[in-house]
Amino acid sequence: MKILIAIPHVFNPIQDSNYSSNDQSKKSLKINALINSTQGNLIRHGKNHFVHASKGLYTEVFTRMLESQGGNDIKIQLFTPKAATLSPYISKSNHIEIIEPELNYLGSEEYTQIPLLASQRLLEQANEYDIVCYMEDDLLIEDRDFFSKLLYLDSQSDGSMAFMPHRCEYIPAKGDVILSGDPDGGRPDLFWDTGEKFQVEWPLGNQIFYRATNPHSGCYFLTKRQALKVKSYWLDRKWIADYELSGPLEQAGSGLLLPVLKIMKPLPSQYRFFMVQHLDELWKRHPFE
Repeated sequence: MKILIAIPHVFNPIQDSNYSSNDQSKKSLKINALINSTQGNLIRHGKNHFVHASKGLYTEVFTRMLESQGGNDIKIQLFTPKAATLSPYISKSNHIEIIEPELNYLGSEEYTQIPLLASQRLLEQANEYDIVCYMEDDLLIEDRDFFSKLLYLDSQSDGSMAFMPHRCEYIPAKGDVILSGDPDGGRPDLFWDTGEKFQVEWPLGNQIFYRATNPHSGCYFLTKRQALKVKSYWLDRKWIADYELSGPLEQAGSGLLLPVLKIMKPLPSQYRFFMVQHLDELWKRHPFE
């Protein structure tokens, strides 16, 4: 598969900020997250792996590179301003392109516009790839079969559904926590809170997806036919929305999908089937029930 991943990245420390991208104390955590969201995802889902081998009995053991069955041709575009970035900590790679947006192009010096720019540029290139992915700069796709699952899910539907993973963090000594939980009782005021479900056959048991009340997962993954549909919708509107979600990351992610596709997530009890790892500690902000 040919895959394009667009990642907006800003690290701009501001005193007393509650956001990880502005918190100087989280610099080492953000460096690790950025390395894993770029190099880590390339390693897990790219074409190559290594094996310890030798040329026979009593010969020297060496490390050999091999091509992985099911590996993908991946390109990552990192959208990051030169004055507010941790990109120098990433190892250079032909698969990672650093794009420094010109602030005069953005029309202002607010870094908050970079996520939407990354999402727009991604969709504009959709025709050249089998799958396009928008991801925040702290997500790791651990499941090596993630992209194969995505294609399968899309093939089982009519193309009207965007299959979104649950975004999870690990709580030491406890387990995973799903960050994008749905509010108790739902939100009947939201047009997409329909309760709709979709079941797909799977050898280890059928998987059920529901139309998520809380659509944001910090990312989206679209097949070519889905991405071209979203691109066409926004081209007709010159990329201008008549609504605004809770923040620029939400607007650039699920916000571009909501008017076009039904955002479907696995039942929370089946979250392991389709999930991404959030490399932060947002779980510390909230008490246990």
